[in-house]
Amino acid sequence: MKKLLLAATAGCMIATPALAEDGDWSGAYIGVNVGYTAAKSDSTTALSGAWTSESAALQSEVTSRWAASQSLDDVNFGGQIGYNYQTGGAVLGVEAEISALSGDKVTTRGPIASTVFPTLSYTYTNRVDPKYMFALKAKAGAAMGNTLFYVEGGWAFTKADLGADILSNGGYSKSGRLSKTMDGFIVGGGIEHKFGSNISARLSYDYTDQRAESYVNAYNAGSTFVTPAYTETMTQDLRLHLVRVGINFHF
Repeated sequence: MKKLLLAATAGCMIATPALAEDGDWSGAYIGVNVGYTAAKSDSTTALSGAWTSESAALQSEVTSRWAASQSLDDVNFGGQIGYNYQTGGAVLGVEAEISALSGDKVTTRGPIASTVFPTLSYTYTNRVDPKYMFALKAKAGAAMGNTLFYVEGGWAFTKADLGADILSNGGYSKSGRLSKTMDGFIVGGGIEHKFGSNISARLSYDYTDQRAESYVNAYNAGSTFVTPAYTETMTQDLRLHLVRVGINFHF
């Protein structure tokens, strides 16, 4: 995928000067993009309920071993629509975009024997599955003829499925799932070049922090230790790095 992006970027940046006139960036545009996503998700666990009757050593062991830092690398593709206003060499704009995010990540550790009770073992699982992202951004840039350098920032909304599971050799079985549209800031920038008056190609980078969401695990059918109830509250965040190449059609 990285080789594809480099090749596409090189193709976008090589232009015959005779094909392009001095750029005028004012006006509406619509376009498509494709690129690479590096997703990061950290998970932590807070124990309550009947867990408080267990030793501090066992509680610490479970929370530390269940903590996860997951990484997911895959492709994204989508489209954008926006409007630019140019005055002198300064360009201001607004843009809305939507991107489909591919891939998911399931991380499983175990069974791992407890150091507190050697006959007891746990299997820990964490899940993250980004689906798509929608963003609204403001742009500010500097035009140098047919080339535009810009920075951007705004708010992004990402639909993602999150999850966590725990299973012991004693039959204790819990799962948590959350399907949520997370939200947070997005910042980035890029370079765009016009080929003629109404078509341009660009290379961009954006980073978004979608903050953290919490959810509570539920007992699976047939689980042991149901009463009194043990409770695990999972807190999981999502951060995305997006590198994309795109084509815009200007009106």
